[in-house]
Amino acid sequence: MTEEVGRGTVLAGRYRVVDPLPSDLDGVSVWRATDQILDRPVRVRVLQSGAVAPALDAARRAALVTDSRLVRVLDVGMHEGVGYVVSEQITGASLAQLVERGALTPDQARAVVGEAAAALEVARRRGVHHLALRPSVVHVSADGRVLVSGLAIDAALMGAGQGDARATSRTDAVDLVRLLYTGLTGRWPAGRDDVRTTSVQPAPVLDGVTVPPGEIAPGIPNDLDTLCAVTLGPHDDGPHSPGDVVHELEPWGEIRIGRAADDADGRGGAAGAVAAGAAAAVTDQPERPTAPVRVARQSVRSAFDELPAGTPRPGTPPPAIPARSGIPAGRVERTGVLPAGAAGVGMPTPVVPATLPPVAPAPEPWDDEGVSFADDPFSFVEDDEPRRRFDPTALVLVIVGVVVLIGLVFAARSLFDTPGGGSAPLADETTQQEPSATGDAVPPVAEEPAEDEAPDGAPPVIASVRTFDPTDPAGERVENVELAIDGDPSTFWFSYTYNRPDFGGLKEGMGLEVTLAQEATVSGVTVNVNGTGGNVEVRATTAATPTEGDLLASSTLSQSTVLSFTEPVQASTLVLYFTELPTNAAGQFRIEVTEITVS
Repeated sequence: MTEEVGRGTVLAGRYRVVDPLPSDLDGVSVWRATDQILDRPVRVRVLQSGAVAPALDAARRAALVTDSRLVRVLDVGMHEGVGYVVSEQITGASLAQLVERGALTPDQARAVVGEAAAALEVARRRGVHHLALRPSVVHVSADGRVLVSGLAIDAALMGAGQGDARATSRTDAVDLVRLLYTGLTGRWPAGRDDVRTTSVQPAPVLDGVTVPPGEIAPGIPNDLDTLCAVTLGPHDDGPHSPGDVVHELEPWGEIRIGRAADDADGRGGAAGAVAAGAAAAVTDQPERPTAPVRVARQSVRSAFDELPAGTPRPGTPPPAIPARSGIPAGRVERTGVLPAGAAGVGMPTPVVPATLPPVAPAPEPWDDEGVSFADDPFSFVEDDEPRRRFDPTALVLVIVGVVVLIGLVFAARSLFDTPGGGSAPLADETTQQEPSATGDAVPPVAEEPAEDEAPDGAPPVIASVRTFDPTDPAGERVENVELAIDGDPSTFWFSYTYNRPDFGGLKEGMGLEVTLAQEATVSGVTVNVNGTGGNVEVRATTAATPTEGDLLASSTLSQSTVLSFTEPVQASTLVLYFTELPTNAAGQFRIEVTEITVS
């Protein structure tokens, strides 16, 4: 049967097989193909032997799970007795390829496995499990996206039994910790009855137990070392589902594997080598012989985009020759040479013929002092006097002067008027003017306001702000939280990025605790964010009890969210509790607070 599918074979009259790709499963060949109906590249797995029927059934169940981190199954079928599974094309290096150059940094390993665990948790809730995780099925693209392939299909091809829900969830959870171990050490901790094949070196074993990663690679955080040691130990400890793995690994940062920035910021060592080579590794793009030289085709609209500014493009008429002094009206200098830069690039210089064909006289041509336009269509007439144009400078200066004068008048009135407006009140008995020794009245001395007293109507002053997370006492993104009250709208504090607006189902919310300089009457809060959507609530409480106390206001987030209270309250601490994440301009689910003000 292996000869039935090869280069040029068209499966089901639609998918043309192009090039072979590597495969680590017996009886399965993987091909790069083209969908001739939709004209797009796809990946085809041809099931030549083994458990073909169970694998096709597993592929149909995997197609029902929708997640951007799971490779999509596009089609399943049979072709002349051979089963096939069509999926989207996979780009990016696999975890096995990444650790060939050295182990990942703990932060990158945490992020890669965390994304894979979150994807498998989505599949678990739909009743679908992987059950055959290994370093070759987890891919990381150059832009930091994680893709997991072989959901349910590989396990069916290997003959792995489904079992009950608890056993299957535990299997995926342990395999995710094995992937974490591989990312941290570059070694694969295979199980006792593991039939999976991988190019990664096996992890060392001592007394039948896998050696903890902290004893192989230095600098591994205690939580990751403990997670691997407990899960891969002799007891049935550790996470029992992909969701438990997510809770153990969160929070994680942005995945930057494959970006040259990792070398620049000094991550160094093996991680730097990974960053330098991951972008070039493409799983579904095998090395191909050099193609013959072809003529590059370029769009007419973009062919001249790289020309220097000011250079006329070919095909455009040359600029008109201005009238010059010394040339009498009614004449034009006829020459075959245009001024520098007038002719288009690569175009011959146009030449005006010395003699022109006769022009038919137009009826009643325009004539000014005996010079007719019909006599010479190329005539240039110089104005005896240049046209006068209106100069608005003087008018603008006058308007500016009037505005400044009005401003000075209002400033003087504000300076000398009393706070209540109008003139100063008459003196009562306690402030009655007393005559001096000479008989003149001595004016009373005005009392100056105390320096510590704030002027009436001034908004409350924010003294500090901090983040809080009900699932983490340290808070979330605490290092840049001061940017939310620095008075500069161009800077902002932002939270971690999640997969869904409900924090990926990991928690009910998180927030900011705003502390005022002193207890004051507060009537509202304005929150400026980058993005729209989500939800925020305001309470006069603390971060220790963010959902207790009266709900003062709540609203959907926008670029300027005004939360006005029904009645002013006396408070020294306010809590902004975000129960749903907004979407920023990049389509990410996270909070970006540019400024917080209290009124």
